[in-house]
Amino acid sequence: MTATVILDKTGRILIPKSMREQLQLRAGSKLRLNVIDDRIELSEEVPKTKIVRKKDGLRVVAGWEGFDAAKAVREMREEQVARLEAPFRRK
Repeated sequence: MTATVILDKTGRILIPKSMREQLQLRAGSKLRLNVIDDRIELSEEVPKTKIVRKKDGLRVVAGWEGFDAAKAVREMREEQVARLEAPFRRK
């Protein structure tokens, strides 16, 4: 997917809604901007602060700053239920 964007007078660009939705970007999402030769590369920044807990003597990564594990599990379950129920839905 490609798009042409316009730089405003304060240096801002607008990422088209379809691209934001595809990448699941929201207000406050941190992005990394790199200049490579004569182009700009924009990528999602990887969270740096990991939450590590010990479970049965092993170190387990439980998430990172701003990560809501309960919400992620709920969303995954909802998606899985929707996929499993799809063949049985009446049209």
